[in-house]
Amino acid sequence: MTAKRLHREGRIDEACRLYRAVLSSDPANAEALHMAGVIELRRGAPDTALGLIERARTLQPDNAGILSSMGSAYRAVNRLQEAERCFRRALEIVPSAGRTHFNLANLLFARGAFAEALAEYEAASRSDPSDVGARNNMAIVMRRMGRLEDAAEVYRDLIADRPRDAVAHSNLGVIRMEMGRVAEAIEHYREATALDPQSLEIQNNIGVALLENGDFELAVRQLRQAADRPDATAEVHQNLGSALQKIGETEAAATAYKRALGDGSSGAAAIKLAILLPVVGGSADILRAARARMADAVDRLLAEAPPLDDPNREVGSTCFSLSYHDTNNSDLLRRVARLYRKSCSSLAYVAPHCRGDAKTPTPPPTPPPTPPLKIGFVSRHFATHAIGWCFEGVMRFLPREGVTVTAFRIGASDDPLWRRVAADVEDTVILPANLAAARERIAAQKPDILIYTDLGMEPLTYFLAFSRLAPTQCALGGHPDTTGIPNIDYYISSDMQEPADAPAHYSEKLVRLPGAPTYYMRPPVPDPLKPRSAFGLPEEGALYFCAQTLIKVHPDMDRLFRGILDRDPEGSLVFPGGYNPHLVTLLRRRLAKTLGAHSIRVHFLPTLDPEDFMNAMALADVSLDTRPFGGGNTSWQAIAVGTPIVTWPGRFLRGRYTQALYRLIGVEDTIVDSAEGYVSMAVRLGADRVFRDAVCARVDAASSKIFADDTHLKALHRTLLDVGLGLRPDR
Repeated sequence: MTAKRLHREGRIDEACRLYRAVLSSDPANAEALHMAGVIELRRGAPDTALGLIERARTLQPDNAGILSSMGSAYRAVNRLQEAERCFRRALEIVPSAGRTHFNLANLLFARGAFAEALAEYEAASRSDPSDVGARNNMAIVMRRMGRLEDAAEVYRDLIADRPRDAVAHSNLGVIRMEMGRVAEAIEHYREATALDPQSLEIQNNIGVALLENGDFELAVRQLRQAADRPDATAEVHQNLGSALQKIGETEAAATAYKRALGDGSSGAAAIKLAILLPVVGGSADILRAARARMADAVDRLLAEAPPLDDPNREVGSTCFSLSYHDTNNSDLLRRVARLYRKSCSSLAYVAPHCRGDAKTPTPPPTPPPTPPLKIGFVSRHFATHAIGWCFEGVMRFLPREGVTVTAFRIGASDDPLWRRVAADVEDTVILPANLAAARERIAAQKPDILIYTDLGMEPLTYFLAFSRLAPTQCALGGHPDTTGIPNIDYYISSDMQEPADAPAHYSEKLVRLPGAPTYYMRPPVPDPLKPRSAFGLPEEGALYFCAQTLIKVHPDMDRLFRGILDRDPEGSLVFPGGYNPHLVTLLRRRLAKTLGAHSIRVHFLPTLDPEDFMNAMALADVSLDTRPFGGGNTSWQAIAVGTPIVTWPGRFLRGRYTQALYRLIGVEDTIVDSAEGYVSMAVRLGADRVFRDAVCARVDAASSKIFADDTHLKALHRTLLDVGLGLRPDR
């Protein structure tokens, strides 16, 4: 009895001495053998423990407690089948043994038998409703199974029973993050922090949530605090690197990734360091050097690819910035894709309904489906976002003869654009922000054709595309660059946008369709317009609005800006400040060097809602298209409000969008072919009101040709029917 009391009190060394003393006089004492074995297991000596517990079992073969402890000892020495047999036999004897259910559940969970594990955790919880561990693990399994709302319900119940349980609040935050409800996640993390301000895990989770929410500066401050702690982990340093990368602090991000590697990070930090590129490049030479470094680093990693379990969770970034370089990215993006395939074999998942398809290595091929074909569109950005505006009409108004449309969106929110899409498509599916669960949810819908509208813009859809989730998989031009991913079969583009050598730019088969690049509905123009003063802009002089996100402002643009301001001493250059104020700081710093005294005539707008952005565009005298990556959504907006765009088409799809729109409406005056032509045209539009008004009038008269034009939709519909029925389009 004394030994048991000491054991319960945690005085295991004293308890063990008493058990050993009993055994010295009574070596066949099953209870002493059993408890001495349990103590040795707790001490980290599983072989010794197993020997003692096996001796106890020979004396009492049907003792459920001994069988359960024996199962734990077998598991500790990796004899998993024997462990499972012991647990199950113990439960046959005492079905209500909650701890045995819990241990069996842990074993099943570790081998991926999630449904069986969940049943055992539920049994453990029924046996002992106060067992927080069983309830917490129930939610973890539900999360792995993609049952996020069920997992959230478990945590809500835990919080109701234990309102000061910081771990439950934090875990509910994790679930909300995966559901795309980031603001709610942050609230739960803050509650958890108030309850446990010293928790490194919770501090890290808040930083990641703030980063996801677009609060980049706050995320950096939060993660710096966590990284400065002596117990900071490699994960914290890696997340700090991601936050620093978002605000354009590339060198500091590299330092954080290296620190993560030094602290024993998995291969994720090595990959993040390899693909790290400047966001706002200080010069063209800096961008070229960064690209060369990236190519070398990717090749080194390909030689011995670091293992990844879940690249979306561990790496969580894409090579998006690569598209802002004036270079063919096809080869490098193929190499990056090979690296991920080597690092994570599960990326090559094949949905059950595709496993007999000719594109997979498993014969025999299945026959082509018969109409109606189930077409799925996938994006995180089917909301009030540039991608939503560009592809809302494609999903809603694609001809339905022989097809149905399902819209897959990551994360749920009450958004008016999404409501319009949901009202017009046949089905909608909200995907969790978890790679495996999202993959399974798409596969469960059995799409015939899966279309990624903006592949490469964000990590989850990028990593989803490595799998074969539909017999035919396509990319659209929401991110106007190739993917490099083997399981994307077609890149569907616009004939007007592509140069003659375009097929060499893609890892996919290129399909060029006629008409405007998408189905874009004319946006409303504010009426009346707010004046310039409402935006802090000068009342006099021409406004040259470079309306693109600041990461598109390539260093080579600076000489064009300088030329415009040199020739128009009264003009002002205007940029959108956007969502990331630190990028404004970086670009201001660069322009102060390249524009000299002219930099006082550079203005950055605050973050604007869509209506105010359209207002600012309408106030501009000239819209300046960027190169090598030009405007897309902003080009439609400029045409809608009547602001002329100067464009110098690039060599690749990403720099030829505006040219395509102007060619379609038959007004090509502002399409130029040189730096001199760009500067001269911009200044002429800014200074010559008669010329500008004439151009605008012709654009306005012809613009109906590109808004809500169904030429692209009809061609897309024919193409999807062709590829869905096993035909190869010749477009």
